Amino acid sequence: MAATQFVVNGLLVGALFAAVAVGFALIWGVVDIINLAHGEMVMLGGYTSYWVLKLGTGTAESSVLLFLASIPVAIGLLFVVGYLLQRTLVSRVIGTDVFLTLLVTFGASIAIQQLAIRAWTANPRSIQVRFAEQSMALGGIVVPKMKLIAFAGALALTVAMYVFLQKTRTGRAIRAVSQNPEAAALVGIDVEHTRAVTFGVSSAIAGGIGAFIAVILNIQPQMGLIYTLKSFIIVVFGGVGSIPGALIGGLLLGSVEELVSGFISSQWTLAVSFSLLIVLLVVKPKGLFGEGAEQ
Repeated sequence: MAATQFVVNGLLVGALFAAVAVGFALIWGVVDIINLAHGEMVMLGGYTSYWVLKLGTGTAESSVLLFLASIPVAIGLLFVVGYLLQRTLVSRVIGTDVFLTLLVTFGASIAIQQLAIRAWTANPRSIQVRFAEQSMALGGIVVPKMKLIAFAGALALTVAMYVFLQKTRTGRAIRAVSQNPEAAALVGIDVEHTRAVTFGVSSAIAGGIGAFIAVILNIQPQMGLIYTLKSFIIVVFGGVGSIPGALIGGLLLGSVEELVSGFISSQWTLAVSFSLLIVLLVVKPKGLFGEGAEQ
């Protein structure tokens, strides 16, 4: 029963990891860079929701409806942040040396961290959502209500991104740029604007997930690195460019980490995750869903 409880906890948290990784994979696939500042978008989303509630109600404790109302604000603000980040900084290094793109995004992540520390201090914060009962029991498995809501929200954001990419004009433009930027430009697609929108959408999803993370875990300015690392593991694990792969990879990573934390120690979770990644790369270098999976 303990193992089942750990797996359920892992699936609930893993959906959050997966949604963050989907945005990371989108930038990797369309803009062809590894965005080391992606985790900072999660952090900023968490703080956005926190301060919307704090400034609006005077407290970080709220009802479920008030908390959910803060999420569109986080999504909208982080879209603007991501769009501007690409337009003002990342666009200048696209097509140059890979090391330079890593250096620029890493520098952006450090700058955002330090600005957040200056603005909000390094003290951990969280959002408290009021429930009559904080958890419910299903067949002997205890399920925290807020984790269940966060799980549903993460799945909704992931599905929304998939539908956006498949069914909308902008989504088709993003997929065209990811496949062949030159050909996309020839048919009238504004490649630079599309790349900036991609950054914006990726950051918006990360910001929305950051808001959900703020109600189940503490947020603090230096939390971004761990989500960048987890996103990298998940994207490589599931297959670069595959949204279903990122979703399944996130659920698997969450389950593995909860099992390791429950049966061994939480200090071993990253070590085990990276070890599994190395084994997978040896056995199946293209990831579970392969390099050519459709976005």
